[in-house]
Amino acid sequence: MPEVICKSCGASDYVRNGTVRGLQRYLCKACQCNFTMTPPRGKSPAVKALATLLYAMGNMSFCGIGRLLGVSDVAVLNWVRDAAASLPEPQIPADVKIVMVDEMHHFLKKSQKNFGFGGQLILSSGELSPGLWVGVMMQPAGNISTKLASKVALS
Repeated sequence: MPEVICKSCGASDYVRNGTVRGLQRYLCKACQCNFTMTPPRGKSPAVKALATLLYAMGNMSFCGIGRLLGVSDVAVLNWVRDAAASLPEPQIPADVKIVMVDEMHHFLKKSQKNFGFGGQLILSSGELSPGLWVGVMMQPAGNISTKLASKVALS
């Protein structure tokens, strides 16, 4: 039988104090707290760390991790958020520049047709000389239409 200790103060000085829902109840002599010896609730820190690691590797979704571990996807989300909150703010070196890239859509005439690629783009960058940086956005080769390819060849 596991050693009985108070859940409130951790003392091992207790007396038996009846039963509740079929479990033995104990009364702590030090803090007068009534308690039962039930297993702790929740998942272990090792399971939470495994869930965070699986999500951080980018291979699994919250739902997939939840199905694997037998918990809800919201529980996995909360574990990942708690782990992220305990991390320090990332330090960005002074020589790194942050560039915001947003795709622009054009609206032509009154038909309001939306023209734009809408998919992933490849950003190629290079430094021509110190202090001069060049970035080129390109569509992936598999998504280029023949009509677009003919226009590119003419220009």
